[in-house]
Amino acid sequence: MVQIGNWNIKLKKTTPKNMATAGRVSGLVIQALRYMKQENIDDMIINKLKRRLSVEDKKQLVSDLRYAPAWIGEIFKQLNS
Repeated sequence: MVQIGNWNIKLKKTTPKNMATAGRVSGLVIQALRYMKQENIDDMIINKLKRRLSVEDKKQLVSDLRYAPAWIGEIFKQLNS
């Protein structure tokens, strides 16, 4: 546990695979989709991502496809279609 001001931050163990995309847009998208959970991702969410992500961001997603769970990989493919 790390305390910063009034915040207590709990550091959790993770795998190298989860850290491979740290600091990249693809890492943010993977973590956001994981947090939202597969059953909550619909066409509206996918369309918002399509509009907000740049062409370069989408290329990065494809490049980092191997680091994403299969269900997120399918979303990455939809974002590039």
